[in-house]
Amino acid sequence: MKYKIAVFPGDGVGPELINEGIKIIGKAAELDKFDVEWARYPHGAEYFAETQEALNEKTLKEIKNSCSAIYCGTFDASAANINGIPSMIRDYFDQFASLRPVKLLPGVESIVAGKTNNDIDFAVIRENTEDFYAGAGGRAKSGKSRHKIEIEKSFCNAKFGIDAEAKGEIAYQLCVLSRKGCDRIAKFAFDYAKRKGRKIAVVDKANMIDAYNFWRESFDRVGKEHNDVEYEFALIDTAVMSLLRQPEKYGVIAAPNMFGDILSSLGTVLQGGLSFAARGNINPEGISMFEPIHGSAPKLKDKGIVNPIAAVWAGSLLLDAIGQHKSSELIIKAIESVLKEGRTRTQDLDGNNSTSEMGDAIMDRLVELHD
Repeated sequence: MKYKIAVFPGDGVGPELINEGIKIIGKAAELDKFDVEWARYPHGAEYFAETQEALNEKTLKEIKNSCSAIYCGTFDASAANINGIPSMIRDYFDQFASLRPVKLLPGVESIVAGKTNNDIDFAVIRENTEDFYAGAGGRAKSGKSRHKIEIEKSFCNAKFGIDAEAKGEIAYQLCVLSRKGCDRIAKFAFDYAKRKGRKIAVVDKANMIDAYNFWRESFDRVGKEHNDVEYEFALIDTAVMSLLRQPEKYGVIAAPNMFGDILSSLGTVLQGGLSFAARGNINPEGISMFEPIHGSAPKLKDKGIVNPIAAVWAGSLLLDAIGQHKSSELIIKAIESVLKEGRTRTQDLDGNNSTSEMGDAIMDRLVELHD
């Protein structure tokens, strides 16, 4: 089997981190007898500053017609005159599910007293396209005014007319959920939970926001088609408290866009910080994108001291998505083994090993663990 993977190394420390991921994926491909062809794209804030060339639809169409997945480094989101590349990719390829594995690795200290790597191991599945982030909002000044809001996305095309009569200036934001959007994220969550053998906690605020009863209806309906997967509903405030008290009770958390964003950030803290935070932006019937979620750290560029584990973990998610499950699992086991041994540690782990030394240690352990 041969896979062509689009690579956006990005800005700052992105290229040196993504190179470690590519190195380890290459070794996994060699061990498990599949081929990977890398198609590199230079787009990012630094490239734009040099060339004034932004990522465009022609390039995205080329990727759509030739690639199996997308692997990204880090980008300078604060740079002017350039659109957010990950968000452009998510929109173009309709990557409606954000998958965030949250696992406390051996040798990494938990912020929750008494909890170990056996207690923190779950995934947050976040709907990635709608909810309060659908872009349906605005402002109205005091008096009478009329506002038009249009949403044109894959999940729905909708137009709203709002007649406002306000005493004083106001701001508003609409929570927009579609039946298609809720159904497809529910199906993705149930399929993922079944494959991983886990229970789903469906998080919302249905007691206060009626739109989330619409969300619950989809999970109940899709749940009837997945009798072998256990699920329950939980309010967001209860879920946050439980994650801090009893993270071990969670296997898969499914949440609408805004709450999923918050829970993913909480998960990052629970697993020890951004050094271990990887994300998959998934379209199970199309092309998905995988990335570390930390910043580009331009001040650390070319110093070779940043921990590459988040980028390597993103590579593991990529392999899982394209069907190379054994390689994906072994990469995570290799990361765990290296950290448990404690001989190789980067500066964020109070060590002095370099980015490439950590990558080499994970790759060597992958070879040792392979059948």
